[in-house]
Amino acid sequence: MSRTRKPARLWLRPADKDREAVWIILDGGKQYSTGRGESDRAEAERALAEHIAKRFLEKPTEKHRAASEVSVAEVIAHYLLVKEETVRNSKELAARAKALLAFWGDKTLDDITTTTCSAYVKQRTSQSMARRELEDLRAACRMAIADKVTRHAVTVTLPPKSKGRTNHLDRDTMAKLVWAAYRKREVQRGVPTKKKATLHVARFLIAALYTGSRSARVWQASFKREKGRPYIDLEHGVYYRAAEDEQVAANKQAPPIRLPSRLLAHMRRWHRNGAKYVVEYQGRAADPKRAFRNLADDVLGAEAKGIVRHTMRHTAATWLMQGGVDMWQAAGYLGMTKETLEKTYGHHHPDHQGDVGAAFTSGRAGRIRQ
Repeated sequence: MSRTRKPARLWLRPADKDREAVWIILDGGKQYSTGRGESDRAEAERALAEHIAKRFLEKPTEKHRAASEVSVAEVIAHYLLVKEETVRNSKELAARAKALLAFWGDKTLDDITTTTCSAYVKQRTSQSMARRELEDLRAACRMAIADKVTRHAVTVTLPPKSKGRTNHLDRDTMAKLVWAAYRKREVQRGVPTKKKATLHVARFLIAALYTGSRSARVWQASFKREKGRPYIDLEHGVYYRAAEDEQVAANKQAPPIRLPSRLLAHMRRWHRNGAKYVVEYQGRAADPKRAFRNLADDVLGAEAKGIVRHTMRHTAATWLMQGGVDMWQAAGYLGMTKETLEKTYGHHHPDHQGDVGAAFTSGRAGRIRQ
């Protein structure tokens, strides 16, 4: 009976008088140099992961293998191959996969335990980031089982979900940010020019606040129909937040909405002045992440801590509740369930627990109702 082939793995070849120690990939009786020294284990693991992924893509593998015979790198490669055409943000998925491979690249599915998952979380800079990455690993393992790559179930243990940030901005703070973004001028050779350096950030702030939409759906939106992009129908005043034929996740709903008349007037003016996209920089749709961060820090200083692009969505939801807007309408506009809106933002509504307060104030509380 032939021995089971071991998965590709790393081996530190010892140093000798002619050469330094180097990490080697052992695979099928052959050796492949990573070119990485003893102190560069992380890069060696990435090289191993790339080696396994390349081998997986080049030739078909056996089905229904034991967990100890299937490398995590192979499972992640399989997952990326399948998700490549459907994932909305392939760069973010690739970045998460890279982080996973740096830790799990030389391990098999059999190595995924509560202990190793905990170790993974500890070596990451953020627990919420680690949780998101482990969610990808869990999805990859489930796909491997469904596609018969392995016959063994694998449990990926996630850290507790951190409490979501619900910081919101008041009207004065929003006004400060918007006006600062409009007024900032580009500086060349120490001299301010007439060019508005952060105009795209100002437009992002306005559009994100007025629509309560997630940041990517704002900055990617186009005033003309384009494949793979949200679309602003300026003629009819409708914002199609999901791209045509896009498969939207159940917890990331993005229904079409009718634009408020004030925002619609702004957008029509932007388009008349030559803009092709809602958030545009040098003629292209631009993610304002870095420029937003710099602007918030410059304008708000220490108070900018915890304020991110998604804060605009929290602010929109909070303002709608403070304004007494019907919860059913607000939930539909924001693309969230009424239950989520009420649980997270409902306490800002003027009617929140109003009857309770009235019962105590009037003296009805404690009296038996006849």
